[in-house]
Amino acid sequence: MNEATATRVDFYLLPTAEPLARLQFACKLADKALASGRRLHVLTGDRSECEMLGRLLWTYGDISFRPHAITDAGNTDYPITLGCTADSLTGGSALLNLAPDVPDHYALFDQIAEIVDENPDIKIRGREHYRLYRSYGCDLQHHALGQTS
Repeated sequence: MNEATATRVDFYLLPTAEPLARLQFACKLADKALASGRRLHVLTGDRSECEMLGRLLWTYGDISFRPHAITDAGNTDYPITLGCTADSLTGGSALLNLAPDVPDHYALFDQIAEIVDENPDIKIRGREHYRLYRSYGCDLQHHALGQTS
């Protein structure tokens, strides 16, 4: 990442508290990354969430396969990598952070996505992440999905 360029962080606000909705939207973001040729790393909260997302990436939507791998130790040759530990961070152009914390090495990525839903714990965590990214000088964007003005 260019030192003069702030990491862009996109917050996607879902109008539901359904836990599966976050993972389904993660699949949509993975599709966007694949279509644009960007490498995407998804950091999940735990191994179970990582494995569930891995299964969804095989079956969700019109595309039956998104090339991905679960990794807990460094780079792979896949355009989408999944992990649940800080050691899994592969770097690349984009990070989707589903984990409870902002990773220490967030600046390895040019762009970060955070998915926030109506679950009170997720909302509180999203606000904490927003404040932290703002204190780091990141370029913050938000996208309210499925809501009308």
